[in-house]
Amino acid sequence: MSRIPPGGRGGYPPPAGKYSAARSHVMNDKYMEEFERAWEELHALHMGEGGGPDGVSAAAGRAGTSLAAHQQNIYAALEDPSGPPPSYYQAPTAVRRSAASPARGSRSSAGTGPPALRAAATPSQPLRVGGPPARRPSPAAGGDTASRFPARVSGNWSSGPLDPAGVMCDLSDRPNTCSAADWSRGEVVIGSTDHALYVLDVNRGLLKKRTLYSKTSGHSEWVTCVTYASQGRIVSGGMDSKLWVWPASGNKGMVAEAHFGPISQVKYDRSSDLVASASYDKTIRLWELGARPHEVGCLQGHEAPVLEMQISTDGRIVTGDRSGHVLLWDTSSGGASWRMRNVHQGHVTALAWFDEGGGAGEGEAAGCFVTGGQDGVVRVWDPRAKANVAKVQLHVNEQGHGAVGDIIAGGPAVAGMVVTAGADATCRILDPRLGFALAGTAKLINFPYSMTAAGCTAVVGCGDGSIHFIDVLTARTLYALGANRAAVRCMEASHDKLVCSGDDGKAIMYSFT
Repeated sequence: MSRIPPGGRGGYPPPAGKYSAARSHVMNDKYMEEFERAWEELHALHMGEGGGPDGVSAAAGRAGTSLAAHQQNIYAALEDPSGPPPSYYQAPTAVRRSAASPARGSRSSAGTGPPALRAAATPSQPLRVGGPPARRPSPAAGGDTASRFPARVSGNWSSGPLDPAGVMCDLSDRPNTCSAADWSRGEVVIGSTDHALYVLDVNRGLLKKRTLYSKTSGHSEWVTCVTYASQGRIVSGGMDSKLWVWPASGNKGMVAEAHFGPISQVKYDRSSDLVASASYDKTIRLWELGARPHEVGCLQGHEAPVLEMQISTDGRIVTGDRSGHVLLWDTSSGGASWRMRNVHQGHVTALAWFDEGGGAGEGEAAGCFVTGGQDGVVRVWDPRAKANVAKVQLHVNEQGHGAVGDIIAGGPAVAGMVVTAGADATCRILDPRLGFALAGTAKLINFPYSMTAAGCTAVVGCGDGSIHFIDVLTARTLYALGANRAAVRCMEASHDKLVCSGDDGKAIMYSFT
């Protein structure tokens, strides 16, 4: 996206307006169901009638589970002879916590999560290497703190954090849903189903700095997505269809009546200093923040609710919807420059632009993007040739059910590989140099809800509250930690810290230096 010239909207499409096609969609269609059901469709990885790998509802499985029972379940899953082969996981070695559990409502204290689980794992399929070997970035103090996926890390990422218990901050009695980080400011913001956002100071032991909610400001429904924009501002979207812009300090925000349906994604584009929001009303809207959020364009063309959106480093927008369609947008005209219909059976569940920041597969896939769907299939697309260059069925279980939960494509943080996590409870690694062939598989003990990466280590948060650290170059599980009592919905990584949060309403931070 190019920057809007002063005094005008340039070539941007006009805003949809009050009585646009977007509003008629809402008035005529039946997709605006209960907010809770919409959220589950958006973020849960259903494999059958239930939410878990065995067809059991994840919420029902978590209900009433104590922390001790949760820890025992993790051990049992690792040691169960009827599960993975005995050679896959060795018996875990517990690391005792160094601090007591905090009282409920405490602002910051030693974590109550389970101790670390260490497991020396052998990949179910050996990593195949073609061409020159992938290079692991050498550790460097300071790291790449500005990147969502830092290339270099400091400390003991390969062996575990300094304190496996971490530092816990009790935020809410409701599930947390989304997060974003501004490491230059030492901040992580976490959105919750209690309608609030919580800004945490990671440099002062995960101290709660402020709560973005008051009698006059804040969402009236669940917070579904959040991002940092320029000048430390925070932009959040919710089930209430509103977009809130929060200043770098204080808790008095500015609101925009952004959409006519729940907002599923909000992203900041550094190339244009604009924010894009995607919604269940089937539109993507472009916002200039300024003194107040101001809509400068509306992209219309989807025939179903928009679930996924990513923006490339040069401002190109790609989106995926609930009917399996993927659209690449021409923001100057407001139309789709490439419309890919029925590329997935069911919902589009994951999107990623290939990171051009370096790595083994940079030449093979530069400028491409990757999609994943409810069908468990991963596809790679080349916008220049308007071609599907790879299709791999990765995440389908024996019953034929599955979904791709998350994708990280290229860049030094994953050594140029494509890393995916899916509802078949695996993390898979594709090598672009081998035509995106499967290079390695790491098995998880539960299905994944979130994923991040740092220094050639993929970190996967699972539905049982565990997080798994996987070496991308060898596809080996290095160790696992019990971060939460329930699903880990969101994670943020810097060169020396990892912040996790999820359905138990808490946030936990692990430090590696």
